[in-house]
Amino acid sequence: MTQGQTITARLHAFVEAHPYGWNHEQWLGLLADLETEGVSVSEHEEVGARLERTRLEWELERRSVPGLGPKRREAIVKRFGTLWRLRHASVEDVARVPGVPRALAEKVRAALN
Repeated sequence: MTQGQTITARLHAFVEAHPYGWNHEQWLGLLADLETEGVSVSEHEEVGARLERTRLEWELERRSVPGLGPKRREAIVKRFGTLWRLRHASVEDVARVPGVPRALAEKVRAALN
């Protein structure tokens, strides 16, 4: 398994194990585990950003919003980056994502509240 595959798998597992978020100690534990597994965590801010994107993608998948397939989900993740930002975005903000019509934006917002 490459380093990229290792970190992707570990981030998904971490998000699934902490569906309601995590605290600072859990975050530090993840970084320590990744380092033990040979993954470079020197760019911990990038690892954190990647973890937040993983959490957002996971949450959107879990909600199973009709009409929200992989490409639209990816566009939303790219635009908002974190679950917090998406939850605090207006329907209009979500509808500005390329390929996301207003009706779908409303469904996404409703699914997250």
